[in-house]
Amino acid sequence: MSGELHLITLGASHYCEAARWALERAGLKFRETKHAVLFHIFATAPLGEGTSCPKLVIMGGAGKSDQRIVLHQSTDIVKFADNNIQEEQDRLFPDDPELQKLVESWVSKFGNDLGPNVRLWGYTYLLHDKSSYRLMTQGASKTQRRFARLLLPVIQLLVDQNMSVTKPGQREKSLAVVESVFKEVDEVLADGRSFICGDRFTAADLSFAALGSLIIAPQGSGAWQPPINECPEGMASTKLRLRNTAAGKHILKMYETQRHELRHK
Repeated sequence: MSGELHLITLGASHYCEAARWALERAGLKFRETKHAVLFHIFATAPLGEGTSCPKLVIMGGAGKSDQRIVLHQSTDIVKFADNNIQEEQDRLFPDDPELQKLVESWVSKFGNDLGPNVRLWGYTYLLHDKSSYRLMTQGASKTQRRFARLLLPVIQLLVDQNMSVTKPGQREKSLAVVESVFKEVDEVLADGRSFICGDRFTAADLSFAALGSLIIAPQGSGAWQPPINECPEGMASTKLRLRNTAAGKHILKMYETQRHELRHK
């Protein structure tokens, strides 16, 4: 692989954290631009396929200086990063077909079930909390932060309308999905294995840790969130309870032992 890598992100996004983690783990040099919520649309819309983040723009690959490839999903970015790791034992998606299928099934579950519901659960507490502005503007340019402060009520309204944050029962519904996924991970870890798919770190562990980070609040995450002791009471107690599950402890362990390990430079 050759060419410049530009990662476009929302500072608070756990999907962006998954992409960032994979790129760093592969030792790939990339430039990251973080945007405030709503303002990210101006950077992502011209790239096509929706305005979600992350997006990875690959410029000048394969010796073509004018070539541009855009990866639009965090899983695609993780796979791209993984393809730059030569040693099979270090790959996030193993070559063994059965193991690869297992890893991909977990990644799909975490991406489709855990990720959206952790985010929505968090917004039910923090969208109108005192930390809302910092949460949604972290890492953004001074200009974006300035305009976001003026437009914060509008941003909050649009987020609420798009995600139905304040819909009655939404918090409980999202938490039930999160707890169900955590229970599944608890069950597979009950045999004493070190990782979700056996004896090696895979994309399943990375995806679970990154997407679950918003509810477990591990140290070393690439995204800021309010400290647990500054979270609203119900949010704080849930975080502490899930931290004490096998799944929650697994996330903490993955951040402690795997998050900032650069194996390939």
